[in-house]
Amino acid sequence: MQQSTQGHRPVQLLPIDIHYDKLLDWLIDRRHCTVKWPNAQQEIRTRITKAVKDMPDVDEITRLIRSSSLDYFHCKRVVELLKVSEADTKNIFGMYSSQRMKDWVDIVSRYEDSKVYLAESAQMLIRDVNFEVPAMKQQIKRAQQQLRDCERKQSEYNGTAAQHQQRFAQECKKMKIEVRRVLLGRLANSRIPFAPDD
Repeated sequence: MQQSTQGHRPVQLLPIDIHYDKLLDWLIDRRHCTVKWPNAQQEIRTRITKAVKDMPDVDEITRLIRSSSLDYFHCKRVVELLKVSEADTKNIFGMYSSQRMKDWVDIVSRYEDSKVYLAESAQMLIRDVNFEVPAMKQQIKRAQQQLRDCERKQSEYNGTAAQHQQRFAQECKKMKIEVRRVLLGRLANSRIPFAPDD
């Protein structure tokens, strides 16, 4: 194993800096996956569509299947869950005789054999960074603006309520009415709690 000049770390373990937008091209250029990976992905998607039609009634599997699109990581999780739910279908050689288990294992192996999962993950990363992150930032900005607006309105309403309460107390004083009696009378006729100023 080659040693790096920067210390005792092997060259294979040194980090590499790849711009996220060029990751898919880099994977194809380094032959980690082929240029025709979309064709293989389409074939895998067809198999996923067929496999989804015959699934056990397991809550997590149902949630995974209802997600917008099943990717490699979802498929791996489905296989893990099927290992539990289809445990009684193992034969004496330790292989699963269940067709649904065979279908999902085949899907995962197709992802891994042609390294389609690398290209798909790179594509998802690029899409998320380019579209999902900016959309989330905009959503956060809108939520923060709404929060500021609500806080401003709350302080305005609190100020208005304090002014009206003061004015009410002054009017009662002019009319020589005890504020406490008026408030108690109101409380008796109303279900809305009102805290008098002492």
